[in-house]
Amino acid sequence: MAKSASKKNGKAKKAPGGGMVAWVLAPVVGFVALPTFILLLIGMAPTLVAFFIMDRHPSKYTTRAVGYLNFSGCLPYAIDLWRGGGVWEFETLVSIISDPFNLLVMYSSAAVGWMILFATPPVVAAYLAVTSDMRETTLKARQKELIENWGRNVRLGAMGAELSDDDDDEDNESGQESEPAAQLAPPS
Repeated sequence: MAKSASKKNGKAKKAPGGGMVAWVLAPVVGFVALPTFILLLIGMAPTLVAFFIMDRHPSKYTTRAVGYLNFSGCLPYAIDLWRGGGVWEFETLVSIISDPFNLLVMYSSAAVGWMILFATPPVVAAYLAVTSDMRETTLKARQKELIENWGRNVRLGAMGAELSDDDDDEDNESGQESEPAAQLAPPS
């Protein structure tokens, strides 16, 4: 009963406690895998900037675009950390973080996310402009074909008015005047 009422209002309710579980589990996982947490905290700094400073949209599209690619740049080094000495090996963490090339790979992957984010809207806009122009050309050709087959009244008849001098109007050919278009329009 409550689900149908929330669907009627157009608002979907979130499950209670989902965020609470994340806030409880995140510190526990961060403590258990502290070097991995520190590596991801440093390596995913561009994602944190996107989340807390740049992204104002409720769906967090910017954070997703940057975060997924940023995480893919951090993941190989996290795997190296896990293979290099276990969960509590800080020497491997320091060697990974102190290498500028590793940080360059992590931050460059986030930069690719930013480039995709900024390059996508113009590409989509150009695609939509081209497809709408093609659709307009197709519709105009079809309209021209209909006018050739049915006369010009088919064009204005659809809008609620008729032309006074139709191509196929026999009254005009015999010299009689037809009624003005405004008088033929249905009353509103």
